[in-house]
Amino acid sequence: MMRITRALFLLVVISFSMSATASEFFPPDYKQFPFKEGDLLTSQSSNGKYAVNKILKIDKVVIKQGQSINIQGKSFVAPIEDHLLVVSTSYGAAEFQTIGEARAAAKAGRWKIEVGHVPTRAPGAAQGQTHLGHAPVTEAELSGYRLWKAAFDGGKAGVF
Repeated sequence: MMRITRALFLLVVISFSMSATASEFFPPDYKQFPFKEGDLLTSQSSNGKYAVNKILKIDKVVIKQGQSINIQGKSFVAPIEDHLLVVSTSYGAAEFQTIGEARAAAKAGRWKIEVGHVPTRAPGAAQGQTHLGHAPVTEAELSGYRLWKAAFDGGKAGVF
C-alpha cells in the first residue's frame, strides 16, 4: 500500500510540474536581463584582455502559437504564445589589460568597436559581463539594430 501511495504522489508531483512548464515555451532566464539599455559592460576574451561592450536595445519579443523563431541557426516553432528578451549589443575589441583600464576607457568614451550589433538571447548576452557604467545610446549606434529589426520582423533574421 505504501508503494502505491508513493507512486500516486510522484505521479501528482510530475503532473503539476509538467503543467507549470507547459505554460511557458521559453525558459525563465530568456525573460530577464540584469542590465539596461546604455549600460557599458566588460568581458574577458580568450587572450586574457578585456573589451568594452554596450547594451543598445532590449526588446520583449512575443512569439505567437505556431510562429517560428530562429535561434542560433535553428528554427523553433512555439506550441503556445510566449515571449523572450532579445538583447542587442555592440562588442568592443579586446584591447585592455585590466578591468580598470576598460572602466577608464568606458568612462572616457574611448574604445574600439569590433562588432556594431549582435542580437542575443538574454542569458547569452549577460554571460561573463561585468558592469562598468552607463552612456546614452545614440541614433548612430542603432543603425545595425534597425537593419536587423526590419529583417527580423520580416522573418528573415534570427538571434544568437
